Amino acid sequence: MATKVTVFLALAAAALVLPLAAGARPAPAGSIVFTSDRANGDRELYVVDTDGSGLRRLTFNSLFERQAAWSPDRTHVAFSALDQATGNWDIYSIDSSGGDLRRLTKDPGRDDSPQWTADGRIVYQHESRTWIVGADGSGAAELPTGPGDALTPTASPKGSTIAFSSNRGGPTWAIYTMGLDGKGARQVTFPSAGQDVQPRFSPNGNDIAFMRDNGTQDNDLYVVHLNGGQLTRLTFTPDRTEFWSSWSGSDIVFSAFGANGAHLYTEPSTGGVEKRVSTWPQAPFDETFDTPFDSGLWHTISDPGGSVAPSGGRLVASISGTAVPGGQFNQVDEHIGSQCNLNGDFDYQVDYSLLVWPDFGGFFAQLSAFFADGSVARQSNGFSPPWNQQYSAFMTGGGGSFTTTDTSGTFRLVRTGGTMYAYVRSPSVPDWRLVASGSAPGSTVFGMGLWAPANSFNHMDGSVAYDNFRLNSGALTCPSWWDDLAPDVS
Repeated sequence: MATKVTVFLALAAAALVLPLAAGARPAPAGSIVFTSDRANGDRELYVVDTDGSGLRRLTFNSLFERQAAWSPDRTHVAFSALDQATGNWDIYSIDSSGGDLRRLTKDPGRDDSPQWTADGRIVYQHESRTWIVGADGSGAAELPTGPGDALTPTASPKGSTIAFSSNRGGPTWAIYTMGLDGKGARQVTFPSAGQDVQPRFSPNGNDIAFMRDNGTQDNDLYVVHLNGGQLTRLTFTPDRTEFWSSWSGSDIVFSAFGANGAHLYTEPSTGGVEKRVSTWPQAPFDETFDTPFDSGLWHTISDPGGSVAPSGGRLVASISGTAVPGGQFNQVDEHIGSQCNLNGDFDYQVDYSLLVWPDFGGFFAQLSAFFADGSVARQSNGFSPPWNQQYSAFMTGGGGSFTTTDTSGTFRLVRTGGTMYAYVRSPSVPDWRLVASGSAPGSTVFGMGLWAPANSFNHMDGSVAYDNFRLNSGALTCPSWWDDLAPDVS
């Protein structure tokens, strides 16, 4: 241990101020980074504002992300992740825009629970010990937290104090504090049984939030003063397990797992009304298709003989002339649709551009309201000219069309009080023109793509590009199986 302490003290003498910040933009204060399995079950990192706005996906990779923490300057996120190819857990960092992914630790043991120090280094759990590493991955060293094991470390945003969970005092696990120089170890909590784990310092460094595990499903959230006084229990939830917390001013954001899955919540640190943090997409939001495709937001349907995927900053849907219609609706279907449902009134739109569009092709380039049976489309069909090229709209109890030679424009669907309105706008139609209106009750999934029904498809190649999708308004309900975990507030 003496050797480890000597190495650590030498490292501590030269604080490794964050070298990765150059060129990275700070995230807005109050941004929450968290993990979610919404991308087809893959665990990825997401960021959302504390009011539920600004949701975005941060990581797109094959890693299994676990816990994340903002750097002091909010330009980077450190997180632990499993490389599923090697089976190894390590500490990684990524910048606030989702770029510059770096692996910081490379030892064979499990590295987990990273937290930043005030001077820009990272403390983390290596197996059952506490280590520290530079933000560039250099100078990894064990901290002298013994005797006993030390788990889930964190660092004060003020000064050079760390807190960790340890069994150094006996069979129970309590919260301890210590200086980064290894001096001044002090026990802060005194549980009669079970474990106190996952400490997190308040922004002023005077209080610590932590989880008390009494050996049942009833983990609860507590706050204690740095000197061990003023112990406050914040949650009383025998049917729910709380874990992983972070401070947002004087409030605490935490995750909890119950019968309805794992979600994020916030509560005043002095106790009070608990509120769920919205991590669902909210209107208004835009999809420009110039970033990696987020399968947490969109599902994809692609029949044989066609494709639909982002390409060159747009969503491109294509059908080959050799495709064979089939399936329940006897068609070739290439589309994306939302993972979440719209309920009540809504308003959304998307730009389209025809790429390959033959006369009499039998295609529908279409913005849809699935399950509410509404759509607006640009058609190439088998009618005699000029009726073979049309704008059209379909919905319950209504429909309409008019001829066009447009090769680009904007589709829009609006529902108000159960009535849907389908509009188009283009160089030839500079103002929104109503194509049709009709009844459209029930929950809706929005989507766009290219369709070739068997009764109109003339086996020619067709292709359309979409861009600048915008949900102007509407309330979304997202899948109940989404689990959101381990928040950290910038």
